[in-house]
Amino acid sequence: MHRKDRVYAYMKIAVDKELFIEALTPAMSAVSDKNTITQLEGVLFTTEGNDRCVLSTYDLEKGYRTAVKAQVREQGSFIINASKLFRMIRMMPEREVVIEVNDRCQAKISSGNSLFSLSALPGGDFPKLPDLEGEGNVEISQGLLKKMIGQIQHAVSVSDQRPVLSGAYFNLTSHGLCMVSCDGNRLAKREKDCALKVGEGEQDSFIVPGKTLNELSKMLSPGEEEKVTLSFGRKHVIFRIGESIFFSRLIDGEYIDYRRVIPKNNGIHVELDREELIQCLERVSLVTDDKSVGQIRGYVKCVFEGDTLKVSSASSVSSVFDEMEIEKTGDDITIGFNCKFLLDALRAIEDERIRLSLATPLMSVVIERTEERPEDVENSAKGGKEKEDGRYLYMVCPVKMKE
Repeated sequence: MHRKDRVYAYMKIAVDKELFIEALTPAMSAVSDKNTITQLEGVLFTTEGNDRCVLSTYDLEKGYRTAVKAQVREQGSFIINASKLFRMIRMMPEREVVIEVNDRCQAKISSGNSLFSLSALPGGDFPKLPDLEGEGNVEISQGLLKKMIGQIQHAVSVSDQRPVLSGAYFNLTSHGLCMVSCDGNRLAKREKDCALKVGEGEQDSFIVPGKTLNELSKMLSPGEEEKVTLSFGRKHVIFRIGESIFFSRLIDGEYIDYRRVIPKNNGIHVELDREELIQCLERVSLVTDDKSVGQIRGYVKCVFEGDTLKVSSASSVSSVFDEMEIEKTGDDITIGFNCKFLLDALRAIEDERIRLSLATPLMSVVIERTEERPEDVENSAKGGKEKEDGRYLYMVCPVKMKE
């Protein structure tokens, strides 16, 4: 009787399926799908001790690293195609998933009676990760950061013509955080006073790519108690969320001097109900966004006249008119806007009433919080809804209307 040749396992781990999916889901955000380098399409497994395995993904622009509790039966480090593995794990029938890689770099993924086989690569072939130590170590609430990203994300440019505008500008001081985005047609600015662990008088500023913000927002918890720690390298920003690390290359360059483009001396001020204006514009958008007649870029005409705002739009096959009450100081004005741009700004705000500041039909509208009135303070003291702490400013450029 001949003894069969023994196959030595170079890595063997057993992981709870739910924990595995929980770890792999955010890791998929840093898996490359448009690269010819095979290693970038994979997830790197590196065992640590007898009860822990580190998962890493990296597409050369952003990366993710986390640890998952595991029964480590054989120590090792290997790369396995991330998207195929993720689909397999989700379809596994049992709670425990076993991954075993042999000396021929063949990975077997099993659970219950199900068995998949995949090719693997040695862990040493994985691209070297950047230094993840960084400086600064600014701690901020996950809920706050998630909310602020959501409030400025719509104005990040999706064009590559001006790279610095394809990201959001972060400015951190010991007094708080300011985030700005601008795509050339609109601007969003969100500030929050909060105690950050930055040296007194010091500040850090950098530009985070818009795609990074999209993925980061998905990872952040809406809870106010949980924290995220920001660190800064020479070329990277690092976000530590619990035991996980998400990092991204920063956009190189100097951000625009956004303060210069915000109109300062507007003579027309309008206070109105934000939700009522949103509902008006949503009705108008049925005409401005009529794809059947190619009116996707249609504009909304806004006539601020006395104590009334009249909104209207027309295409070759339909038209719409609506109006609402406002409180206005200054001259009457007629001005046109991209309906979607105006709606995006209004939806990012939480206040019930807002203030619009205008000057001429050729100058941008500035949207801000209304100044607190005595009745607002009284209602707050009686237990009414408090205004959200922090400042915001949105700017939308006008469009040239047809006569």
